[in-house]
Amino acid sequence: MDGVLPRASTGRPRVAAVGAILTLCLVWAPLMSLFPVGVWDTAHALTMSGAGQGILLLTPVVAGVILLMFWLSTQWLEHCGVNHPAASAALVTATAMVTPVVVTFLAPDVMSLPGGTNANIAFLTAAISTLGMGASLAANRPGCRWKPGLLPAMAVISLLLAALPSVSEQVRARAADERSRTQILSFEQTIAVLDHPDWEPSQVHEVNNGLRLTYRDADGRPLYVVTWDEARSADPGIHAGCDFPGMWCRDVDGMVLVHHSDGHPSELRTHLSDGTVASLIPEPGTAADLVAASRALRAERPGEREALVLSVTA
Repeated sequence: MDGVLPRASTGRPRVAAVGAILTLCLVWAPLMSLFPVGVWDTAHALTMSGAGQGILLLTPVVAGVILLMFWLSTQWLEHCGVNHPAASAALVTATAMVTPVVVTFLAPDVMSLPGGTNANIAFLTAAISTLGMGASLAANRPGCRWKPGLLPAMAVISLLLAALPSVSEQVRARAADERSRTQILSFEQTIAVLDHPDWEPSQVHEVNNGLRLTYRDADGRPLYVVTWDEARSADPGIHAGCDFPGMWCRDVDGMVLVHHSDGHPSELRTHLSDGTVASLIPEPGTAADLVAASRALRAERPGEREALVLSVTA
């Protein structure tokens, strides 16, 4: 198979070919990648306005624009002396069309750069196209006995696109861990801890007027420990909402059991040693001995927050 670069006695045509490929990947491909984004926005707007059938009218326009971009790319590469200009243009054009779809629907969290969605899609398209075509340029350098042509580019681009969802998951997990760390370390009240061997902390979330730690048992069943912030702990206090319709409370050993129906209690509230109010909340619709579980509820110890961070981010 012939290489991507032209065979020539001087280096000038090869320099022109390399420059053409880089221009195609770094400039033209990012611009082409914005076309699917515009098509999606237009189709979404038509659907929301009740003119969904108008999407069918876009089909020949979309096909025509893609063919035009492919033709312009082919003409550019052919003019600069690149071998296999049509195949190279088709590969870069296809990459520019597929990358926005993969990023938007399969790897949304990989867009972590500043500048918004369009800037991230353009950057990723440029990077993937350049790495792919660069692999072919390297594999087809002068002196190589076998010229694989565009096969290295196809392999690299396919692998990079396939890896985007996994990268997105890693970015999402890292962001979640950082958010959990911030939520725990920045909480200004004493945090309630469920110190019981059968329950392990797994998640943390900021909720309305407090911080919620999710504990799970060996079967994966959750039990939520909510630490109220200072304002809610003081006013209206542990009996907050007990006078709401459909809700009633009863005092048990200095704690408050909250019922939202005639079934099992939906919440247990108690005071920590410094007066902060903490709640135990079972999974809705499940029975849990909240009074027994509350015996393992305590205030955090000095320096324990780092251990809590590790437990919910491990």
